[in-house]
Amino acid sequence: MNSAIILLLFFFPGQAPETTLEKIEKEVSAVVERTKASVVQVQARVETEYQPRVIISRVLYLSGLVVSADGGILTDLGGVEQARELRVALPDGRLLVAEFAGGDRRTAVAYLRIKAEGLQPIEFADGASIRQGMLAIAVANPAGLKGSCSVGFVSGLNRTVMVQGMQFDDLIQTTALLQPGDAGGLLANSRGQVVGMVHSRYVTDGFDSGPGQFFRVVPGEGLDFLPAGGQSVGFATPSTTLKFVAERLMKSGKVTRGWVGVSVRPLDAVVRTRAKLAEGQGALITNLEDRGPAARAGLRKGDIIVEFDGLPVSDLSTLRRRVVESPAPKVVRVRAWRAGATVDLDLAIEEERQP
Repeated sequence: MNSAIILLLFFFPGQAPETTLEKIEKEVSAVVERTKASVVQVQARVETEYQPRVIISRVLYLSGLVVSADGGILTDLGGVEQARELRVALPDGRLLVAEFAGGDRRTAVAYLRIKAEGLQPIEFADGASIRQGMLAIAVANPAGLKGSCSVGFVSGLNRTVMVQGMQFDDLIQTTALLQPGDAGGLLANSRGQVVGMVHSRYVTDGFDSGPGQFFRVVPGEGLDFLPAGGQSVGFATPSTTLKFVAERLMKSGKVTRGWVGVSVRPLDAVVRTRAKLAEGQGALITNLEDRGPAARAGLRKGDIIVEFDGLPVSDLSTLRRRVVESPAPKVVRVRAWRAGATVDLDLAIEEERQP
C-alpha cells in the first residue's frame, strides 16, 4: 500500500457505522424540531378574590396548538375560560393579544383567535393508527419553558377519568412526562403527526388512589405540583376527538353532539357466547334515560346493540363517536339482540344537552 494512503488512513480513520440509537435520536429530534413550530405559549391573566375587596391578579402559563395558518389556536379550557386577558407567545418571539372564541366542556378544549398569518398548523394523525405501545413525543411549555419535549409511549387507549366532577372518555394514556404548563401541548407520533392534546395527569405518590385523584394540568386549578419523589400518569385528548371539536369550534364557537340517552359497556364472555358475537362486537345497554331517544325507540336495558346506522358495532369508542358526530336530528336504524332474537328499531338522534 502506498505510504501516503497509509498516512491518510492513520490521520483520517473511517467513520464508525451509525448505531440504531443514533438513528432514533435523529428521528426524535427531527419530530421535535418540526412540531414545536406549531406549539405556542398561552398567557392567561386571571383574578381571584380571596377576601372581600382583596383580589389577586396573576398570569397562568399554558400551551396551545396552531390549527389554522391565519391564527386559530387550541388550548386547555380550564386555564383560559375565566381569564380577563389572553396573550399568545409565538415560537418566533411575537407576543399577540388573543380572543376567546369558544370552548367545549365535554373535552376541556378551548379555541382562541389571534391576528397572525403564516403560522404552521398541526397535522392530525389518523385515529385508527394510534395503538398501544407506539412512540409518543410530547412538545409543550412546562413552567413556561417554551418548546420543551419529553418522550414516552402510548401506554393505554380509551381511558375514562373523572376530573373535578366531570367525566372525560376515550383519553390516551401516555408515559411521556407531563408537567404544569403542558396543558394544551401536543403528543405526536414518530411522523410528527398529532395523536393528542395534553389533558390531565394522575398523581400516584403522596395521595390516596381513586378516580377523585385526577387533576388538571393547569396552574391554579386542582393540584399543579408533584410531591417530592412523586410520579404521575399523563392523559391526552385523542386526535379524532380533537379534530371533531376543532372543526365545530372554528365554525360556530360551540360543539353540538348527537345524543341517544343510553349507557353501554362491553360484553362479558358469557353474554358474548350466548349472543354468538365475536370479542369486541356488540354493546350491552346498562341504562336508559327516561323518555330519552333510545327509550322512546323501544330499546331496553339488557339489549345488545349489534348494528348502528347500517354498520356493525365493533367497539364502544367507535359507537360513541358515531353517535356524537351524527347530525341532530337524524333517524338511524339500530339492530339489537334481545332474548335470542334480533329486533330492528328506528332511533331518532337528538342534540346533546350541554353540561
